[in-house]
Amino acid sequence: MEEFGWHKEAFFQELDTEEARELLKIFEISAQKLLAEIEEALVEGELSRAREKAHALKGACATIFFEKARILAYDLERAPDLETARRSLEPLRELLRKFLKEVVNF
Repeated sequence: MEEFGWHKEAFFQELDTEEARELLKIFEISAQKLLAEIEEALVEGELSRAREKAHALKGACATIFFEKARILAYDLERAPDLETARRSLEPLRELLRKFLKEVVNF
């Protein structure tokens, strides 16, 4: 999972296999919900709400040692304006989509 910037070894050192699976399932649901909420906020022009949801997503990524996604969520959280935030969303969404597709097969 190196191509995703996921520190899988560190994640599995913290949890047994069953706990890891449970946490990844929770992450999958949470990440999808937060992405949808970020997108909705950006469509509605609510930058502060998008930043709030990006902050939550950043925390979720940190919990599972998903560093690359954490950084992308941080970039979105710190976006100075709506246009920058909207541009920041796409790489984050794409990375999460690919990652979740792989993790579902875990």
